Amino acid sequence: MSRRHLTQKQHQFLEYLRDSMRETKVWPTYREIVDHFGYRSPNSVTQNLQALTKKGFLRRDSDGYHLVDRDGRDGSVGIRWSVAGGALLPRPGSERVTLLGLLQGEAVNALRLDGQTPREPDLADARYVFVADEEDAIEGESVVVLDEGRVEIKRAGGDLGSAEVLGRYVGHAGGYGLVLAGGEGQHPAAALAAEADRQRAAMGSVHAEA
Repeated sequence: MSRRHLTQKQHQFLEYLRDSMRETKVWPTYREIVDHFGYRSPNSVTQNLQALTKKGFLRRDSDGYHLVDRDGRDGSVGIRWSVAGGALLPRPGSERVTLLGLLQGEAVNALRLDGQTPREPDLADARYVFVADEEDAIEGESVVVLDEGRVEIKRAGGDLGSAEVLGRYVGHAGGYGLVLAGGEGQHPAAALAAEADRQRAAMGSVHAEA
């Protein structure tokens, strides 16, 4: 991790946090940090935590402080802007969004579909379908089922016949992007992406003929 925006003491503090999390998987306590660096007061811990948060190396939420992967190696994407009341606002700092966060839960798994898998129209070009534990589904919610080799989305509590329920439907993804439960079928970007592909193909044909 780059030290460009950190003082030497802040870098040492950050490296201690990273090493501690890597070894124990648990965030160190104030007392452990104070003892490690020989601080006279816990205020020094707070000051370092706040400084690293302001510089984007840590983030803080209701569960406390967390390390930030500034390179996105954890699959997260930094939030650079927000739009409020039609105004574009910069969002400097450490806030990031992950696929897991969008899918709203840790008990989510992916079902991978190959091109030959029969499926309903809404999943026509889906490569992955995201499902949560079946026990989480309540009557009326969407569940993913496998019915005689065909992947479908059904309503929990309905007549599912001999279909195997794989779990609660959370979303699906394909070349068009990510579709979350509650959306209207295929991602709107799918049509735009398909049109762009057609235009690129047409341009390639023109260049080939030339």
